[in-house]
Amino acid sequence: MALPGAPAPGPAAAPALPPPPTVLMSVRVALEQPPRRPPPPAALLRLQLSLQPQPRAQRRFRLGLRTAEEAGGASIAEYDLKDISYTVRSPTCHELVVCGALDEPMVFNFEEEREAQKWWTIVSSSLREVQKEDLALQLAQAIEDGDEEAAAQCAVALARQQATLSILLKESNYPPDDISMNVGVEDATSSASIVLRVQPHTTIATLKQQVFQDYGFHPLVQRWIIGQCLCVDERTVSSYGIRRDGDTAFLYLLSAKRAELTRQRYEEDQAQLLLNSIASLGDGAAAGEQRQYNTLPSTSPRKAWGGDPSRKMDIGEISQHLDTMQIGDLGSNPSASAAASLPSPVQAGWSCPKCTFINKPTRPGCEMCSTDRPDDYVVPCSYKPDETELWRIQQEQEGILQYQQALEAERLRNFQQLLQLEEEVLVPNREVLECRICYQQVPPGEGVLLRECLHNFCRDCLRQVINYSEEPEVACPFRDDSYACSSHLQEREIRALVSPEEYRRFLERGLVLAERRTQNSFHCKTTDCRGWCIYEDSVNEFRCPICQALNCLLCKAIHEGKNCRQYQDDLQQRAQNDAAARQTSDMLQTLVQLGEAMHCPTCHIIVQKKDGCDWIRCTVCQTEICWVTKGPRWGPGGPGDTSGGCRCNVNGQRCHPRCQNCH
Repeated sequence: MALPGAPAPGPAAAPALPPPPTVLMSVRVALEQPPRRPPPPAALLRLQLSLQPQPRAQRRFRLGLRTAEEAGGASIAEYDLKDISYTVRSPTCHELVVCGALDEPMVFNFEEEREAQKWWTIVSSSLREVQKEDLALQLAQAIEDGDEEAAAQCAVALARQQATLSILLKESNYPPDDISMNVGVEDATSSASIVLRVQPHTTIATLKQQVFQDYGFHPLVQRWIIGQCLCVDERTVSSYGIRRDGDTAFLYLLSAKRAELTRQRYEEDQAQLLLNSIASLGDGAAAGEQRQYNTLPSTSPRKAWGGDPSRKMDIGEISQHLDTMQIGDLGSNPSASAAASLPSPVQAGWSCPKCTFINKPTRPGCEMCSTDRPDDYVVPCSYKPDETELWRIQQEQEGILQYQQALEAERLRNFQQLLQLEEEVLVPNREVLECRICYQQVPPGEGVLLRECLHNFCRDCLRQVINYSEEPEVACPFRDDSYACSSHLQEREIRALVSPEEYRRFLERGLVLAERRTQNSFHCKTTDCRGWCIYEDSVNEFRCPICQALNCLLCKAIHEGKNCRQYQDDLQQRAQNDAAARQTSDMLQTLVQLGEAMHCPTCHIIVQKKDGCDWIRCTVCQTEICWVTKGPRWGPGGPGDTSGGCRCNVNGQRCHPRCQNCH
């Protein structure tokens, strides 16, 4: 049958020409060793890599040796990439060997290194694609032959290359007979029943196009549900259980607004579908099979279609029935017509916002697609669930109880695991890691996961970090270009990572640093003694807890059994013959000259102010001294006599501009 406007039938048309190849890259080369067929001069050669489309979305990479364009561009030789071996001998020299041929290898020299590198990038990428395609074909053949070992090897090779595959069964694996599939069609307000002729290997995407072509419902508004599963386009109807005549599927139609379908999109897709149909009618075999898979809608027990059973229902009739609240037999007797004109009772429940299925009021999710019930829906007070619904509610409550029990058990297991990890001194790594310090692979159990920041390192690197740390708190060594971890190692982690001797030295370094950074610290004057203290202003002596020596904080020396005057007098006498005593005496005089010590105005011994205010007391004669004026605080009458002394705060005036509360 000729199409309207088509030319009259004539002789069989010539087969369509294959599409032209796509040239990926072409580059000038000089041939060092010409093949058997003499090529033109070396300066007029070029290599060309092209891609030839093949049936079933396959590709064919071709590498050709041609003359330059100014010499006519004639083809000298052309090879499939899978039939050659292409290697790089130097930055500007490549070699091509034809597999299985006796010809000598062809060596190509490039004019520029950059151009040769670019050419190799394209060729190597194409070679990898060819290898992937060959592996995929070998995998398919090995599976078809039942060769498990070869299939496993091909699968491993493809997995290492992270190849993207789509695995589909061939049509020969499915039964050849068509299936009459009963389809219940519904939208938000009405329903109908139709029968579609499908094949087991028909995909859901093909099924949507079939309905679009027959009835005009765009694939975007179609939601297919088979066996209480919301179908996806890639799977076949057979995978959802459609295997014999009479199997049932459900088609829910969304509104164009909800499916975000515009009129322009609908008209464009409809025009494209018409063009594809015209093209398929041009094929005689396809024309003979055209439209053999749809039939009239079958009569539903609750709703009937009118008209001739042998007539195909058009899109206007289906749309008319699905857009009304009732479906009746429009061609029946008057009494039936009157009954059909009555409005059908409204089904109690809520409409799924995704697939439009009417669910029972108490159901929390859609029975078909599992979409949650709308938040604003309220179960009617007058609704009484039936026995099936009551059983479902009971099952849900039992399921919730079991879920809560399982969740509580899981929480208890997690808590026990946390307690177990907390009891462990070090948390080992569970997987292979790369140490960010030495960049070595660390097997499971040989690294350490730091508790505060969860960074992983090997044990040796962390031990070195601790041994060379100058701070009492060892910082996490994690660093990169944009971040430095501010967490610290815990004390128990440090103790477990180093040896006892290394830990002792670590503690000693911390004590030395603490003494150096602490104000009012005093180190015991006993030789090689590690004792030290933090003194207060009211304390003048320090008994070392290590060597038990009594240190004088004023003299900064040990003179147990002597007061400061006796010690200083004895020090002056010994300074004439004793170098150590002379050094100590010189040190005291230097302190006096620098203003860090002074002579008592009464007994003339050397005294020092440790810290705090400017009030000090001589340890020998008990005279109260004003440090800033270097004189007595009070007059001849003793404490309270302001007739003499520094007279600080008399008439509201300080004794000295730099006075720090001597009164």
